[in-house]
Amino acid sequence: MPFQNRAIPPTSKSPNATRIGFGSGYGFYMINTHHAKSGASMPGFNCSLRREYKTDRAFKTFFSFGLEYFIHGLNYYSYYFKPDSIKIYDKSLMTYKYSLMVHELGLPLQLKILFKRSDNSLFSPYMILGYHFRYLITSNLNISQNNVLVKKDSPEINFRNSLLGAKINSFVSAGLGWQKNNLASSKHSFFIELLYKYGFSQYSFSRDYSANAMYINGTHLSLVLGYKY
Repeated sequence: MPFQNRAIPPTSKSPNATRIGFGSGYGFYMINTHHAKSGASMPGFNCSLRREYKTDRAFKTFFSFGLEYFIHGLNYYSYYFKPDSIKIYDKSLMTYKYSLMVHELGLPLQLKILFKRSDNSLFSPYMILGYHFRYLITSNLNISQNNVLVKKDSPEINFRNSLLGAKINSFVSAGLGWQKNNLASSKHSFFIELLYKYGFSQYSFSRDYSANAMYINGTHLSLVLGYKY
């Protein structure tokens, strides 16, 4: 029997979908070197729930929105001022290790552009662009010296340049992805994304024991695995 090309059956479901994602992240931080040194990223984590809608007839452009939880952090060395002590900013005294984890809630607005149609291709690579509102929830901070815990706290985190409030700002994202499409012959689909996120504002916390003007700026690289249905 001669070989015949067989077309992939088109999708029998709505192209709109719900996307659940889980990922890890790595931060690239810039800190105020007058008050800190040796900044290093700690492993991050994010999870998201998004609703996706087709915006064209070619099954190549989709818009999504939803919610995202993002936790990230860094280690750095800085001052630690004991109660009722005088704040002396001598860099030789930056011997205390700060381990700061930041918890955020985000609202992602994303545009996805596929390189292959999703209605008759089993797999589609794509690019994704996004604008994300971010809300700083809380933080976890451990301060130690010579591996001995000195202070444990949950300081209030704020943005240096606020948007609709001291805890609200935004970042933009861009990345590449690859997805298995939900066709009539294949009911389950998944995706993988590599995203770069750039924030518009530094964030900081203020405590009597820490240095003033301790501003931190970070960009993030995230690898996300997810399921689409």
